[in-house]
Amino acid sequence: MTENNLLSLIVFAPLVGAVINWVIGGKLKNEVFSAVVACTAVGVSTVVAFMIAFGIGTQHEGALFASGPVLDQVWTWMKVGEFRADFGLGMDRLSGIYALFITFVGLLIHIFATGYMHGDKGFYRFFAYLNLFMFSMLTLILADNYLLMFVGWEGVGLCSYLLIGYYINKDEARKAAKKAFVMNRIGDWGVLMGIFLTFTLTGTISFFDKTVDGETVNSVFTVVSTTMSADPFTWGAIVGGGLTSIGVLLFIGACGKSAQIPLFTWLPDAMAGPTPVSALIHAATMVTAGVYLVVRSNSIYQLAPTAMVIIAVVGAATAIFAATIGLAQNDIKKVLAYSTVSQLGYMFLACGVGAFVAAIFHVMTHAFFKALLFLGSGSVIHGMHHEQDMRKMGNLKKYMPITFATMMTGWLAIAGIPIFAGFFSKDEILYRTFAADNYFPAGLFPGNEYLWIVGVITAVLTAVYMTRMMVMTFWGPERFHDKTHDEHHDAHADDDDHHHAVPADFKPHESPWVMTLPLVLLAVLSTAGGLIGIPYGLSSLPGVSAIVGKEANHFADTLAPVIVKYDQEKFKDVMPAEVATKRAGYESHSAEAVFKERVLAVVSVVLAMIGIGIGWFIFRRNPLRKLPKILEQKWKIDELYNGYIVDPLTRFSANRLWKGFDVGFIDGMVNGAGAAVVALGGTARKIQGGFVRSYAAVILFGALLVIGFFIYYGFRLIG
Repeated sequence: MTENNLLSLIVFAPLVGAVINWVIGGKLKNEVFSAVVACTAVGVSTVVAFMIAFGIGTQHEGALFASGPVLDQVWTWMKVGEFRADFGLGMDRLSGIYALFITFVGLLIHIFATGYMHGDKGFYRFFAYLNLFMFSMLTLILADNYLLMFVGWEGVGLCSYLLIGYYINKDEARKAAKKAFVMNRIGDWGVLMGIFLTFTLTGTISFFDKTVDGETVNSVFTVVSTTMSADPFTWGAIVGGGLTSIGVLLFIGACGKSAQIPLFTWLPDAMAGPTPVSALIHAATMVTAGVYLVVRSNSIYQLAPTAMVIIAVVGAATAIFAATIGLAQNDIKKVLAYSTVSQLGYMFLACGVGAFVAAIFHVMTHAFFKALLFLGSGSVIHGMHHEQDMRKMGNLKKYMPITFATMMTGWLAIAGIPIFAGFFSKDEILYRTFAADNYFPAGLFPGNEYLWIVGVITAVLTAVYMTRMMVMTFWGPERFHDKTHDEHHDAHADDDDHHHAVPADFKPHESPWVMTLPLVLLAVLSTAGGLIGIPYGLSSLPGVSAIVGKEANHFADTLAPVIVKYDQEKFKDVMPAEVATKRAGYESHSAEAVFKERVLAVVSVVLAMIGIGIGWFIFRRNPLRKLPKILEQKWKIDELYNGYIVDPLTRFSANRLWKGFDVGFIDGMVNGAGAAVVALGGTARKIQGGFVRSYAAVILFGALLVIGFFIYYGFRLIG
């Protein structure tokens, strides 16, 4: 454990940029000023993150290689009895990897946005929001305890609301922002309950062992790994109030933030925001926060087998479900949105089978190629006069060669073609799923092989719908001369939501260099970024081993200290010895395991090529081929939610809670009391008639009553 106050600079530099843009940029209304401030702020975070992660220009070993975390105790936030919450930051190997790709990819997206948002009336406001998001996300991943992490968690939710609803005069954007905010609140309840239960069971919320003001603070994971045993694999463990309950509650939050079934419908609608928002928040950073939470808490999940199987099943179901919807979408950003939901499902599938390293590896490669694809779609939208409907595109490779070439890289990466980054991470997830071989007692879990089958079918579907997107956009006949503008476009929001008419001689055009340069850099990362995590079975192939070292998965070696290794004693009471042996020896690199990994890699490549072939064969000659209407309608999940959840709750709230309880009961009591006072006052007012003789009569009557009272009690006393 080392101290490094530069960690604060990573987090607070974007916050300073947001404040400057809001206070000064709002007055200057100068695009160059706002762009320089925003990009410089994120650039500072990027440089410092790389310095600390790799030990460049610092007195300490880099966080990616150190035996313990690099910490920065900013201040003690609150301390009540045994409860302690610090505003403390920490970078270990997990948060270091996140910090590197979040800041670097975030910087590229900021640069791209300076060109994409050119001419927008709210230019300064957009970049203030974008910087504020970076501050919140970096707080989330660099927090050294659950409570501060939750502050960042809520911060990215707020910023997501602001950025999705950035086009404030678009009804679609307003509804999407509200939907994202409400659905994430459902998940946030789970995170809060999980944090409360964690403190109840462990007495701490810290991620790292540390000493503050002479006081020793143990991490949650140290307490769990040294004092607790594994929960039994039973459904009752979910409500047992133990580690399984914590795991399920935290996963509810992850489902909201990372758009998993059933809380996934907000993310596709979030495409109503500007395209750079889609690239930053809904591809590279915010939506992977749920994966970060699960992997950060891996020591808890490994002792909660019921929670792990729930994660694996939900992840696999989400992956294939979203992939089927992506097949039939015509909005280029909606295709990528459902692709993101599907890829997040892959990440949770990996977590559920215990392949936490593979999950983070896919988080990183996905940040590269999905940010590339979203920014590439933004370049297409920009060059197509803000058109998003792929049915009105075609043959754009002729007009946008750089965008086409870079998006091809992203297409091949997500499809899983060697040597592109997506191949290595997706192959690792599929292999780990196939080789998990029952973490759980025989008969209680349907088998990891079924999850593997779902995974490979999803991989084929991914290749198909991404090929369809590329064909409809860049190949085939030109269809943009027929296009008409409608309310569905990602237009730069003039505040009156005005869409400019398309000139009759309109031709698509390549985007300026400030937009294409980030595309080129992301294309390089999408191509070579996976080489740092070549799986053990592939790294020993002739030629490969000479480059990376025989059976050397450098990414896995880097993250290894973050993943807790339990011995068989932890599981002796909850699962058979042979299952515990397989779990404890998960990283076995026997000849049989290596052979199996290579065979499955070949299978993955063949299936990816088959998927591309199917997509090319079906859509090359007829890009507008109709697909089942139910897929285009997204299985009518939104209608289902609205019909059975949203609308009944709305009617109940309006008719029972508002009209019945609030207006009828509460207002009735208040208004009734007021009416009674008014009636009493009206009666009393009649006494004040204004006639002197009436007042005299009342006085006389009152005097007689007083005299009569004394006479009566006088006789009582005498008698």
